[in-house]
Parts: sequence; structure tokens; C-alpha cells
Amino acid sequence: MDAKANKPLLFPHLNQSVVKGITGFQLDAYLIALEGWRRGLDLIWYKDESDLCKLNVLPGKTNGRFFSLSSNEKKHYFFCSRGDKVSNKATSICRNKYLTKEKLKKAGLPVPEGATFKEDKEIIMFAEKIGYPVVIKPKSGSMGKGVYVNIKSKDQLEEALNEFRSIEKNKNKEVIIEKYYPGTEYRVYVVGEKVVGATKRIPANVIGDGIHTINELIDQKNKERKKNPYLSTKPIKVDFEVRKLLKNKGYTPDSIPNKGEQVFLREKSNLSQGGDPIEATHELSDEIKQLAVNALKALPSIEHAGLDIIVNPENKNKGTVIEINSKAEIAFHVYPLSGKAKDVPRAIIDYYFPETINNFKTTAYFDYLSILEPLKSWSVEELKISKAPSKPYFKKSFRVKGRVQRVGYMSYIKRQAQRHNLYGEIKKIDDDAVVTIIGPESTKLDEFKNIIYKGSRKSRVKEVIESETELIKEPFKIGFEIIV
Repeated sequence: MDAKANKPLLFPHLNQSVVKGITGFQLDAYLIALEGWRRGLDLIWYKDESDLCKLNVLPGKTNGRFFSLSSNEKKHYFFCSRGDKVSNKATSICRNKYLTKEKLKKAGLPVPEGATFKEDKEIIMFAEKIGYPVVIKPKSGSMGKGVYVNIKSKDQLEEALNEFRSIEKNKNKEVIIEKYYPGTEYRVYVVGEKVVGATKRIPANVIGDGIHTINELIDQKNKERKKNPYLSTKPIKVDFEVRKLLKNKGYTPDSIPNKGEQVFLREKSNLSQGGDPIEATHELSDEIKQLAVNALKALPSIEHAGLDIIVNPENKNKGTVIEINSKAEIAFHVYPLSGKAKDVPRAIIDYYFPETINNFKTTAYFDYLSILEPLKSWSVEELKISKAPSKPYFKKSFRVKGRVQRVGYMSYIKRQAQRHNLYGEIKKIDDDAVVTIIGPESTKLDEFKNIIYKGSRKSRVKEVIESETELIKEPFKIGFEIIV
């Protein structure tokens, strides 16, 4: 997939500036929290390991990932993409890949043939029984860690097991071995009884141009990935696995592929290891979508989740459910490498707060990164974000000439803007200052001109050049900043 030739179609209210610097599961949390907040719901973030948490979570930090949204009538808790309509029991089942498969199998749904073993010799014997190719993976885990796919022989299986066991924590870990199923793999996200997004995950790859080496093509692609909010921290890395796969295909990192030739760098399609997220909901048949919905129904109280499904290459209406993730990443649905973005956060909030579907939705956003430190340091038990604007806002800019730098002028303007409940910024340009004021009424912006003229005690304003007042259509951050 040539990323440059297939630019994604993203949502204007979730452009790169809105999510700048937010990564990983924190991005998932922010996207859902922001969607609820911009509809007028009350948003509260909680400290690490808060006693208020009603959701069982894995050991580790909840900082910036645990929050609640509430209206006058009800309140719901969320941890990353998981809400409280996903039961703790269902989450425990999903963490155990083998138990998940057994539940699905009992419900009559197609799952890979396989078994769980602790001894490597039993794994090898089972592989001989079901026939190659096979897949091995830890009984519990995520992000594709410890997963080896399309193992075609006993020698390859022994090599994969040796590599897996070389990691200390994996020495005595139970391993699932399954029959490998060829076909296209999709991460399908279901909310209620509806598929709201499906991403085709393609293993890390580059497209040759007949000029650049594989190393150079990887550098070029990583620059493109850097521009994508979700992929920015997930570059393609040339490691042992990549070098080995290239060698098996007769390449080295310095080889120059032919123009248009697609060179795969990994077997696994994990996005964290350089895979491409391609929006592909339109590719799924109604039968595959229903399979995804039925799979969630096979588990107790799991109203939304992500499912990995492999579609049969010979029959697009048949597929195999690989696993279910109750706390699935959703950001790649919002920020695909190509295709039309799917608003999974909106679908989740629609499901929890259907009464807000037609609410006014502001284009404002809040500074997520600024809330992390007080939560992380436990200096606060909880942190409530101020109410979102409930009506359209306007913007007006003023270029201020005179003695306005290093005389307290910028701090003065910031204090006055905050005192009048206005947002915006003041920044230094040459010897001048440019003030941008954002507020709900155009008359308030005009009145602020008097404050700009007055200035601080030591400042001297000679001239103010103002712009036309305009209705804000693009995202804007609440608060007021000084930019120097």
C-alpha cells in the first residue's frame, strides 16, 4: 500500500494539533473523553490506582487513562477504550486467549483448531498431528508479543520456541498452538450490535521505486508514519526478524527493489511493529459483520470490543475469529494510514449516552497533557475539566505595536483574558505582539480592544491593527497561552 498515493481522509475536529504529543492507550482514552466532553458531559480524570475505579485493570499505571463522564441522570466510568458496560468477567476471559476460544467454540463460532501446552515436546507433537503451517502465542498477552505465525516445519517451530523461551519470563509460560489460517486479517470494532470500524492490518512493508534501497525506503515511510498521530511512535525498525525475512527472500537492507514491488519486512501484521492500518470496513460482507457481533454475544456482558478475524480467501462470507480484546486500541480507526477514518469514539459515546447524539458539539479541545502531572504525583484525587463551550465561538486578532515586550504586557493580557473568560494566545512577532482572542460573543471581543490599548503599567501601546471577527470552524484549545 503506497501511503503517499492513498492519503487518509481524517476528521477536521481531530486534527494533528488536537492530539499532539498524546500516544498509546492515553490517546484512546483522550479520544473518548473528548467526544463526551465536547457534547457537554461532565468529565473527571482520576489519579493512579484510584479507589473509585470500578473496573478491574491489569497491574500498572492508570495515569491519564481512567475517567468518568456524566450527565444529570447518569455516570459512566472508562479505562482507556473500555467502559463500564464491559464486565470484569468478560475482561478476564478475554485476557485468557484459550478460554476465549473455548467460549466461542461452545457458541458454535469458527475458531482456530488448537490446544495449550507447557512442554515444548508436546507442542511439537501437536503440530505434527494438526499439520503445518501453525501459529504459536502465549496463553495471555497483547500487542503481538511472543506471537509466531505461518510456521511451516518442525525446524521453524523449534527455532521459534527457542527464541520465545530465551526471554526469561517465557521459560515456563504456557503456549497456545493453533492451525494457521491464510487470508486477510481484520481488526473489527463492534459497539452493541453494529460494526463501527474495520481495519486491515498489513505487515510492515515498503514499495520499491527502482532507485532507493530498502533501508532508504524504510526511512521515507517512517517519515510518513511520523505525521500520523497514531503511528508516530511506531516506526519500522530493522531488527533481527526483518533481516532474517529479507535474507530468506534474497534481499539485504541495501537491496534496491524494482519499481512497484512490495517488499514485506515482517510476517506479523502488528501495527506496533511497523504494520499498516488500512481502513477497510467496506470490504467486510454482512456475514462477517454478523460473525463479529455474534462473537461478542458469546461472552458475558461485553457491549463493545475489538475482534481479530481472518477472512477466508476463497469465500469472503466465511471467517475465523482469532481473539477478542476488551480494551482494544481504537486510535488507528480514527487515524488510518489510508482510507476514510471511522469515528469509533463517537459510536461509543452514542451507545453510553444516546440522549446526547443531537447535542451541540463544540470544536474546542482541552490540554490533556497538562492534567497528567497532578494526577501522576497524586497531588489531586481527581481533576474535573471545566465545562465545554455550549455555543459557537468567535475569533479576533490584534497586532499591537509599541513597547509591549519585557514590560509585563503579555502576562497582563493573559490575566485579563482569563478574568473575562476568554481563550486565545499572545505571541511575539518581531517587536510587536499579536493577540488572538476567542469568545462566545463578538461584542466581547471588540470590547477587549480597550484592554489591549490600556496595557500593563510599564507598557506603551502606540497602535492596534485589528482583524475582522470570524466564526471559528477549526479546533481551538481552551485556555490562554503566551508564545515567545
